[in-house]
This record gives sequence, structure tokens and C-alpha cells, in this order.
Amino acid sequence: MAEPLIISTSKSADHQLDMTIQLGPERTEEALHRAARQVSQRAKIRGFRPGKAPYATVLRMFGRDALLSQIMEEIGDEIYKEALEVEHIEPYGRADLEDLKTDPVTFKLVVPLQPEAHLGDYRSIRVAAPEVNVTDADVDAVLERAADQRKTVQAVERAAALGDTVIVDIHGAAGDDTIMDNQDWEVALEGGVSGWLPGFDDAFVGMVAGDERTFTLKYPEDSASRYRGQEATFHATLKEVRAKARPAIDDEFARSLGDYADLAALRAETLEEITRQRTTEAEDDFNGKAVEALVEGATFGYPAAAVDDMIHEMLGELEARVSRVGYNLQDFLRLQGMTVEGYHEELRPTAERRLKGRLALAEFANAEGITVTPEEGQAEMDRIAGAAADEGRATSIRQTLGSESGQRLINRDLRAQKALVRLHEIAVGPAPESAEAGGAESRAVGRAEAPAAEPVAGETARSPALPGPEELAESAGKKKRPKKNPSEQESTPSSR
Repeated sequence: MAEPLIISTSKSADHQLDMTIQLGPERTEEALHRAARQVSQRAKIRGFRPGKAPYATVLRMFGRDALLSQIMEEIGDEIYKEALEVEHIEPYGRADLEDLKTDPVTFKLVVPLQPEAHLGDYRSIRVAAPEVNVTDADVDAVLERAADQRKTVQAVERAAALGDTVIVDIHGAAGDDTIMDNQDWEVALEGGVSGWLPGFDDAFVGMVAGDERTFTLKYPEDSASRYRGQEATFHATLKEVRAKARPAIDDEFARSLGDYADLAALRAETLEEITRQRTTEAEDDFNGKAVEALVEGATFGYPAAAVDDMIHEMLGELEARVSRVGYNLQDFLRLQGMTVEGYHEELRPTAERRLKGRLALAEFANAEGITVTPEEGQAEMDRIAGAAADEGRATSIRQTLGSESGQRLINRDLRAQKALVRLHEIAVGPAPESAEAGGAESRAVGRAEAPAAEPVAGETARSPALPGPEELAESAGKKKRPKKNPSEQESTPSSR
């Protein structure tokens, strides 16, 4: 039986463990012999073939400390793993070697511990139940915006007004200089100081097709033009007035938006869509408040490395989002006047709140005995794959989510959703005891237990703290509807 290690530990305030591991004389002698064999294999020792030099000869030639230095890294990992088993410690990540001595052989390590959440009396949490109200006026507002977005520009037989577009032939001069001589020039009449020159747009107001008008304007003293402070004279012939026409909100308008029989059908689906959106928003807000209350009643312990990991996770989420619009993370942040390193630190408070929310909800799931069955995991994978655009994409998604990491991610996401449902039951009022509830006892929460899509203070319930299974499947997304909700219509771009 191997000589036992001499181990001493003390927990530090930053949720790390100071661990000192010392080898006894037998283990030290074993290490020296092991190092001597390795050295004799590599070094040329006169009178001996590689690996055949006696231990005493190698020790005399190279010295005790030199031999131990050859083997320290190799045996260090072995000794560390053995010490963790002896002390029943599950570290959060790699330990840092703080000090190393060879006489006696001693390793001094700083070991990050698994994050912990200790829940308070979470069964006393109360949050007002979410309310959702949708009125006909809300539907009207959505349809009005949809109609505005579908405006068309067409010629009108009336005097020009601000908001119109006019087609003109125009000549302008400042002193002896010609500053413009344009034919069929399209001018959007915005008015005020938004025009080409203050007062320029307003000069066309009241003109009808065929009218000619001469007007004089002065360049502002602070103008960037070389004509600042000078007057310019313009002669314009208006050829056409164009105005934006908004479609009437009627049965024909409804059919133009999709497979709607009439306006009533459009209004009905719009009402359903608004209700769904507001219900989701209300539930997200409720869940966020409930988890925030869970966090406020809990105490936590976690190493700085856990916060750093959360920051890297959030940066990864941002990088995935900006890549979908053609940016890399560095370029995107540079446009915001930030660097990756600077943003890393800016995220720290948010990352810490998110970490607490994750730990608290994971411990809540543990306390309430919440689990996910293999059948539930399979059904979720089928749901995500079923939303794919084609069979090839569905197969790829199944392969991704069918992996060990994919299954783990699905299970964490489902467990978080079930935990939120249970927390909702408790937070809205008296709730029956869970059949497997373990009360509010505390325990360490390992990373493998942490759910993937929990809300935290300041975030909505569906803001994933880890990329969810659907993101892992590279935006399989929701099934496309055959109809477009009016609020999803694209607006008609206008140009000057």
C-alpha cells in the first residue's frame, strides 16, 4: 500500500481552497528513482548504456534537486488527483500552483471550488400573477402601422405640400457661379432645416405642375459651403407632384398581407399574435422577478473563474448574434468605441448577476426534485428538428443534438423550464408540496447541473444563460407561417 500523502487544506474567502500536499520519505524516494530512470535513458553516462546506469550513480552525477525537478510536473498531476480523491473534493477548474519545494517535496495549490447556492425560504416568495390585456385599439394600432409601411408614391394633381416629392428642372447661381443645373430632379420636401438649404424645400410648397418660380436663399454663416453668408438665386419649373398614398384598411388590404379571407380574419389573427407576444413578455417579466426574489433570499459562493467563464459565455453569445449580420466581434465592438478587453470588464456585473440566477434556479430544481426523462429529451429534439426547413437540415440537427453535449444541453434547458413552472406555482400563492421536495437544504451546484435558459435579475426568462438547443442546432428556428402578421411587414424605403 502506497505511503499516504500529508494533506492540509484551508478555505479562503474567495471560494477557493488552499491545499498543501507533502510527500513522505517513501514517496519521495520512489519519485527520485523514477526520475533517475528517465534521466539515464536520455543522458549519456560514461560506461553505461542508456537506461542502465545505477540509481546511485545518477543521483551522484545530477543531484537530488535536479532529479526531482525533472519529475515534478509529471508526478504533480498524479499527486493532485490522488489528493482530490482522498479529500473528496470536486474542483471547479484547474488549480494554480502557488509554491513548490523539494525538501521535503511539497506542493502548495490554490483550488477553485464548485459554485454553491444556499437557498432561503423560497416557499414564501410571492410575485403578482401576470396580466395580459389586448383591446381593439391595440389591433387598430398594428394595422395602422402596417398600412403606413405599405404606402406607395404616385402622381397627384394638386399643389405641392411638405411630405410630398416633386420633380423639377432647376438652375441655381451664387453670384457668377452656377451651383446647380438639374433636369428632372427629384426633391423630397421635408421642410425646415432638413432640406438641401434652409428654406429650399419650403420654396416649392403651393406650386402645381407647370408652375415656375424664382426664389433667393442665403447660405448660413456657419455653413461648410464656400458660399456661406452669400445669397443664391434659383429658378425652378415644377413638372410633377408625387404623394404617398396609404392603402385603405379593408378586405383587399387584408388579402394583400397573406392568406386572409377578409379583414375580420386578419384582425382575429392579429389579436392572437399580440396576445401571444404580450403573454410571453408578461411571463418573462414574472419569471425574472421570481428568480430575482430567489436570488435575494439566497447566499452564494463561487470562485472568480466562474464569473470569468460566464463573461466568456456572454461574449460568445454576442459574437454569434453579430456574425449573423456580417460582423466579427472585434469590428462590432470597435464601432461602439470599445475593445474586447474593455467590454469583458463591462460585462462583469451582469455576468455575476446571471451566475447567481443560474445557481439559484439550479439549486431550486434540486430542492424540488425536478428531473428530465429521456422521453422528454427525445420529444424536445424531435420538436427542434421538426422545425427545420428540409430533411437534410433535420438530419444535421438530430446529429448535433443527439451527441452527448447536445443531450446535456437539451436536458438542462428543459430542467430550467420545468423549474420556472414550479417557481411560478409557488410565487403566485399556496402550492402543494413537491412529492420529491427536499425542502430548502443547500448543496453545491456543479456546472453539469446548471440549467441553460434561466432568467436572472435584470434579464427576461427567455434570455438564455447558455445557448439553447435551438441555437446549438444553428437557428433551426420556428416554423414559417404561411401568413405574415401586419407588424412584420417591411416598410417601403424612401429616398430623397
